[in-house]
Order: sequence, then structure tokens, then C-alpha cells
Amino acid sequence: MSASALLPTVPRLILVVVLGCSFVYFLGAGARTFTSSGTDDVGALWAQISFGSGALTTIRLGLLVPIRLYTGLASIAILVCSLALYESARHVIWGRGFYIAWSGDVPEALCERGPYAYIRHPIYASYVLAFLAMLVAMPTLITLAVFVFNAGLFTHAALSDERSLASGAFAADYALYKRRTGMFLPRIVRRT
Repeated sequence: MSASALLPTVPRLILVVVLGCSFVYFLGAGARTFTSSGTDDVGALWAQISFGSGALTTIRLGLLVPIRLYTGLASIAILVCSLALYESARHVIWGRGFYIAWSGDVPEALCERGPYAYIRHPIYASYVLAFLAMLVAMPTLITLAVFVFNAGLFTHAALSDERSLASGAFAADYALYKRRTGMFLPRIVRRT
């Protein structure tokens, strides 16, 4: 079988459904994980737009666009990394009062456990990885646009969170933490 071979119909449909469902999963799991103050409807709305765009684009294009074997396998690997990162980060922050994006609220304490020991925003990084998995599986202008939109959206959310954390009760500790860790990727050389 050549590297340019197409995924057969059933494996392609399974990939498309699993990838599309991962966006729905993020929405539901996030609602159970993050604290909402009741006045932060903006974050909930953007989450619905973001994950809705991922699910709808994946399902719609997945039925129309052929998926190559090597891009399908690469997409699965990226999606597994996305979900593993998401679940490990979610497990660490469960019940710690982490707030929904753009709320302006900060948790009671800085979290430096699990993936948070290496990156400041592993949840957002996992979301971006899922959109990358979609783009890799179906490299079209539409999936590129959806990926760029959502990568920008989660970068904006991370920057908004960082502004809130920088002015919170543990701002000095956060400044040191920020110097040691990367935003979405671990720092190769840690600054002290």
C-alpha cells in the first residue's frame, strides 16, 4: 500500500466521527470542569462557537474530502496527544476553582503540577492540537481557516487569563512561573 493511498471508507468514517466527537467532548467536559461565576457568558459562547466550528467542519468535510492514509494516521496520533494532554490537565485542576475563559476570575492558588509544570495553558494547547488534527486529516483552505481562527481564539483566551493572573493575589509567583514555563509548549531553556 503506497503512502498516498486513501483511507478506506469505514476507517475514514470512524476517524471523522471520533475527531468530530472530540470537540463535543471538550464542550461537555469543560462545562463540568471549569467554574462559572454566572456573569461570564462570553467564554461559554466562544467555546460553543469554537467547538461547534470544529465538529461541524470535521463532519461536513469528512464526508466529502478523501483522507490519505498517512494524514489519517498522523491525525489520530495528534488527536491522542490532544486528549491525553487535556485529560491530564483536567485531572490536575479538577475542583481547584479554575474559571471559564475571559471571566477575569483567578483560582485561589497557582497550579504547577502535571502538565502545568511545563506549560501554562495545557487545556488551550490540547484544543489547538485537536484543531491541528482536523487540519492534518483534511488539509483544505476551510480547515486551515478554522484552525487559524481557533488557534487565535485560544491564544487570545490565554493572554486574557494571563492579564488576570498577573494582577491577582499571587501575581509575583505567577511572574516567576511564567518565566519558567512556555505558554503552549515547554521552554527548551528555562529562564530563572
